[in-house]
Amino acid sequence: MKRLKHITAGMMAAVMLSLSSCEEFLDVNKNPNSPTEAPIAQVLTNATVNTGFRNGSDLHRFTSLIMQQFSGQAGPTIQTREYQRYLIQPSDLNNLYNAFYAVALPDIQYVIDNSTGSPHYSGVAKILKAYTFAQVVDVWGDVPFTEALKGVSNLTPKVDDDAAIYPELFKMINEGIAEIKAPTSVFKPSTNETIYRGDLAKWEKFANTLKLRLYLKYSEKDPAFAKAQMDALIATGGPFMASNADNFEMAFGIATAAQNPIHQFEVSRLNYTFPNKYLVDLMNSNSDPRRASYFTEFPLGSGNYKGAAAGDPESINYSRLHTYLRGSFTGTPTANAAGAIPANSAYNNGYSGSAPIRMLTFAEYNFIRAEHALRFGAGVAAALPFYQAGIRASMTAAGVATAAQEAYILANPLPAVNPLQQIIKEKYIANYGVALEPWNDWRRTGFPAITPVPTTVAATDYIPRSLYYPEAETNSNPSFKQKPDMKVRVFWDTRQ
Repeated sequence: MKRLKHITAGMMAAVMLSLSSCEEFLDVNKNPNSPTEAPIAQVLTNATVNTGFRNGSDLHRFTSLIMQQFSGQAGPTIQTREYQRYLIQPSDLNNLYNAFYAVALPDIQYVIDNSTGSPHYSGVAKILKAYTFAQVVDVWGDVPFTEALKGVSNLTPKVDDDAAIYPELFKMINEGIAEIKAPTSVFKPSTNETIYRGDLAKWEKFANTLKLRLYLKYSEKDPAFAKAQMDALIATGGPFMASNADNFEMAFGIATAAQNPIHQFEVSRLNYTFPNKYLVDLMNSNSDPRRASYFTEFPLGSGNYKGAAAGDPESINYSRLHTYLRGSFTGTPTANAAGAIPANSAYNNGYSGSAPIRMLTFAEYNFIRAEHALRFGAGVAAALPFYQAGIRASMTAAGVATAAQEAYILANPLPAVNPLQQIIKEKYIANYGVALEPWNDWRRTGFPAITPVPTTVAATDYIPRSLYYPEAETNSNPSFKQKPDMKVRVFWDTRQ
């Protein structure tokens, strides 16, 4: 099996673009004795590392800016500022598409194809492949699937109906679970697998929790199907995520090349992103104790937090991303007269960069269960324990003391009126730093109730429901027909 076979026409010219326009991805597939082949252990390392990088790079920037968790600043032509006002061009999406189809998915498929006798490897890879394709569908809708990853034998794969892809992903996850539970495997993932370090029990918990996430996407399109599938899965007992130790997240290090991509972008693109006013004000309104790790204070030492909004004048007079997304801080705060943090101060450069990139967490699992109980179970009373557990898990991850957690929960009950809005609001706060899911929830439920960027600032009069197809693919693959706009919806987005 030749490692270099997975390539499409649009990627031929890209020469394996990096995971984003700014960060490098780890490529450990290089074997000096056979540069077109690699051991599956090394390729799985590549796949898991790149999964973490992708979820902290372009994918996260697009969706966090659309969903008003981040705000773009630093001048009118800077990408983050443009994305925030929905000016996202097909050419902006080439790198993101390549992060999936030229980097992650070929590596994953290579592991599957070369794991004969090692089902523990192929099982992990199948679960990861399903997770990855779910993200692809959620971003674009109809995409190559059945003819994807065929390499030079098919440089123009057909575009499949997105509604037909999701059922295949559930099959793929179930196959993966069966394979990681196989009694024997010649080779087994270990610390080379950088998410769960070879802990197959955690991969099983993730796989079942992932199925719950995906079934919930049908809540508006086909609620009877969502209820039946979620009820049946929950009745099996899973296992599902049971603590923050089960989080599907990628750990990063403190060496420059090993730091997480959100931190890397913050260092290399000073003043491009700030916490968004919508999120900050939402948390300010409840004196949310997670603010202390989510954002820096503004002014420093004041105990206050300030976010930026689309259309605000260029400034550094806002709170900044803090330890939850950037890792532990060892610098010395340097305040100026206005209380802002100078871009090149020790405060900006004093982070370890080792914060994990979170992709599916125990907190989210509990909010999924809360929504399931509310929609399909005994209502608010049944949802309440999961709602509270989701808040506790999120706050524990943010370093909030137990007493402060319980005080917040007491002050923020699950109401009888609009309980779904409250569940999704807390899920949105907990999923700060999680790529894609806040946007998925908004498209599916209408919550959180963000206000579109004002038309005096925005490039469109609507919040995107999907992204354009990448320019490189529409130029090279006749199967792709460019969307007329970003109002085109993925199959599960049926909310009016």
